Amino acid sequence: MSYIANITGTINGNHTHIIQGAINSLIADPTLELEIHIESDGGDPDVAKHIFDLLEDYRSRTTTIANGKCMSSAVLIFLAADTRIAGPNADFMIHPTSWILWGMYSFLKTYRSPHGGGDLTLTLSEVYTVQAQLNTAVRRLTEIEDYTDEIFASRAKLTKKQFSLRRSVNTDQHFTAEESLQLGISTKII
Repeated sequence: MSYIANITGTINGNHTHIIQGAINSLIADPTLELEIHIESDGGDPDVAKHIFDLLEDYRSRTTTIANGKCMSSAVLIFLAADTRIAGPNADFMIHPTSWILWGMYSFLKTYRSPHGGGDLTLTLSEVYTVQAQLNTAVRRLTEIEDYTDEIFASRAKLTKKQFSLRRSVNTDQHFTAEESLQLGISTKII
């Protein structure tokens, strides 16, 4: 018997609750298997990492299934299972880690020149503050990339360096179901 969980839409904190509920069912019934159906363009990589970590102890009892889009951080969740099934029309995608300047815009726009033109007017102290925030973001992005490189190296047929090189191309890298099987992203095609 299987517990079925769906990860659809943009990956966010609600998906953590779905997976935690599924894991609670696995704990309550040691004979239960978990099926996670994924149809997602991706989303929050920290949430995907958290879900991956939650599933680590249950990966032999978990099957992930991608029938459509399995992109960006959704691929990380897909890799959380030992059995990873791609539908015939599955579309996998990886890309360089990206970052949105949430919150930074409102901070920076307060330093626009009062004389118009949109140029920033920053004191040296403010420049250091912005630089520190950007450095923190770069460190965080590097941590995310290192984590995903390790996961791909341990679960797929790509070395950490091969995966990093594939992702470092500044475009989205799409894989068909067949290509995902050849790369070890999926373990079989239905």
